[in-house]
Amino acid sequence: MLAAQVELRKIDDLAAEARAQGLAWLTPAERERLRTITAPARQEAFLAGHWQARKRAAQRLGLALHSIAWAVQARGRPQLQVAGEALPLHVSISHSDGWLAVAVADVPVGIDLELPRRPRDWRKLAAFVLTAEEGGDLEARAERAQAALFRRLWALKEAHAKRSGQGLGVRAARERCARPTTAASAEAWTWDVGEGALALAGVPGLQVQWLAWDWPSPPAGLACWRYADANPRRRD
Repeated sequence: MLAAQVELRKIDDLAAEARAQGLAWLTPAERERLRTITAPARQEAFLAGHWQARKRAAQRLGLALHSIAWAVQARGRPQLQVAGEALPLHVSISHSDGWLAVAVADVPVGIDLELPRRPRDWRKLAAFVLTAEEGGDLEARAERAQAALFRRLWALKEAHAKRSGQGLGVRAARERCARPTTAASAEAWTWDVGEGALALAGVPGLQVQWLAWDWPSPPAGLACWRYADANPRRRD
């Protein structure tokens, strides 16, 4: 059974746990990256994510946490290694407004957390990044539901970009459409997180196992999705 272990945690709690261990568990490259981060909140998010991903991989594989190194592949996708060899697990992290989402899985996955921190003109952004089909679905909703759907769609696009390792730009966002589907054929999932959204992109048949959820209310609003090419006749 293919499985993805997922959690939503407070960054402050995990960063404090990570700092209590010193910094020897970080690779030299990670310590240098941490040194260049000047914003304290971003430092804490960096530590929390790199610590928790190692912790979950160590638990799942029965390894010593300090033996696990964090590497970055050519396209920016993180990879966990031991003695230079990639572990048979894939990891993805996302942070937003003091919260961290982590996914550790048997297959490539992407996770994205979108928590609204300040008012934004999401309609203008939607016009640039949504496909025509997604835009139509958005306009068909009641006005009060449109912002929530946009956050889900945006999180799904970010999650897909992380899963593929290709990154997300305007062109890529408009070439990939997220469509609602059944649980049996789902390759991506979204949950409501307060006024925000959490998305996980994986593969059909992936079993999602929640390890921790620190949010005040339990996971809600589960929706199942699949991705499709928005321009099937396009030729590169």
